[in-house]
Amino acid sequence: MLVFTMISRAVSGASMARVETVKISTGTIDHKVSGSGKVEAGKEVAVFTEGGQRVKEICVQEGQSVEEGDTLFLLDLEELEEQVLAAQQELEKIKLQNEDARSSQQTQQEARALAQRRAQEDYSQAISKGDADVAKAKADWDAAERALQEFLRDHPRPAEQVGAAYPEGNAQKFENQIRGAQNQDFKAASQKSQSQGNPESQNGQGQESQKLEDLGNANQDNPSEADQDNQSGSEQGSQNGTGQDDPGIINQDNPGGAGQDNQEDQSQGNPGGAGQEGQGDSAAEWDAQKSQLESAVAEAKSAYEAAVSARTESIRTAARAIEDAAAAAPADSTTAQNKISQKQQQLALGKLQDLQKAGGKVMAPVGGMVTQIAVTTGDFTTEGTAVRLADTSQGNRLVATVDKSNETYVQKGGQVTISPAGSKEKIQDFTISNVSVNKEDNTLIDISVDLPKGVLEPGTSAQIEIVQKSSQYSAVIPVQALYEEQSGYYVLLLREQQGVMGKELVAERIEVQVLDKNSTNAAIQEGLLTAEQEIIRASSRSIGDGSRVRRAE
Repeated sequence: MLVFTMISRAVSGASMARVETVKISTGTIDHKVSGSGKVEAGKEVAVFTEGGQRVKEICVQEGQSVEEGDTLFLLDLEELEEQVLAAQQELEKIKLQNEDARSSQQTQQEARALAQRRAQEDYSQAISKGDADVAKAKADWDAAERALQEFLRDHPRPAEQVGAAYPEGNAQKFENQIRGAQNQDFKAASQKSQSQGNPESQNGQGQESQKLEDLGNANQDNPSEADQDNQSGSEQGSQNGTGQDDPGIINQDNPGGAGQDNQEDQSQGNPGGAGQEGQGDSAAEWDAQKSQLESAVAEAKSAYEAAVSARTESIRTAARAIEDAAAAAPADSTTAQNKISQKQQQLALGKLQDLQKAGGKVMAPVGGMVTQIAVTTGDFTTEGTAVRLADTSQGNRLVATVDKSNETYVQKGGQVTISPAGSKEKIQDFTISNVSVNKEDNTLIDISVDLPKGVLEPGTSAQIEIVQKSSQYSAVIPVQALYEEQSGYYVLLLREQQGVMGKELVAERIEVQVLDKNSTNAAIQEGLLTAEQEIIRASSRSIGDGSRVRRAE
């Protein structure tokens, strides 16, 4: 039995997995991030020149270092001089256009001022002439009216005809009715002239309308005078006609003539007192004379109304001419636009003259390295960049890329160690100046490190290493001792137990919580394990919870 037991233990021991164990320790979990990149210029400077210039010679090459003031390329001076002359001529043309625009504006202003003065003069003249025409027409109307009234007063109609045509005693009443109707017509004409007055009189011309109203009411203000004249004429006619069979013949060629002529006609017409036929002819002539006088009054009245209407229309036209002359002039930005063009042309000419003074040389504004040449010998320059320079006067910049999964451990201001390609020397004490996502691949991030002048030249390749240290942990184990599954992390402990064949070692599973880890170590929650417990770090074969194991020799 002893022999068999020993053989069995030997076979069993040979089949068990051999394991290596460790114990928990204290320490930090440091994270290292590595990447690679190239040194770039701290900033780039674009060199421009005027477009349309012929390139005579290029004096540098890409990758060449230049100092401030070094000649980059030369321009053709003959072509440049022609362009300077053309720019000067264009500037002179713009100046002449400005002078023409100012002269035109001044002329327009003077013409508008003259038009306003003339319109005002025409307005005043229209008022004066209209008043004069209305006054003359009113005077003619009054004269025709007086001639009619004097005729009716001094030459009464023959009594026989009056008595025959009208009942006895009504002749004087009829004449008074005629004169009353004439006065009413005159009053209506005056009111009409007032209603047709100048609508522009509200703008300060009320005196002209008042003149028309005074003229229109002149005959109405003293109606008793006309009645007195008519009455006296009737009485005189009665006295002169008493006892006479033939009142005489009225001179038709002079309807407004004096009574003397009428008396002479009467003395020559029928001195013997003609019969009924002579009296009929005298009445017909009297009616014709009266009709002519009434026609003259009507014509004078129409002339007066026409004068009032013409005055109103002429004043209205003159007032509108004043308004038109006073209207605001249209906006004219020609002068302002020419000034803008003149400034632009002066700037362009100044740049060409600067190139001419420099002898057609385009020079480096700063010291650095030529990274791009965009001009060609013999061709004309464009409005874009002619030469691009890497400005090294303020230092350069190292840009390296790392995996985005390390973004947590890369922060602005973190320490960086730089290892230039082809050199075993490491450059330390530099910090991260910027962290950004790579523009071409969003699974990478770009790390920028500013370098002082003279540390590394643009184009140099280099490796970077970023180390982020953690706080002190009290339970740290090798990452090889940590197992992971869907439910979480666990470790296998080495435990001794009593078996059929005596004491034996087995693996025991213990769930743990990981606080932090890197590629070598992991920090687990404190209190789950003790410092005396042995943790299986490695095994010769796959093992699990309860697997019998033995220590590796």
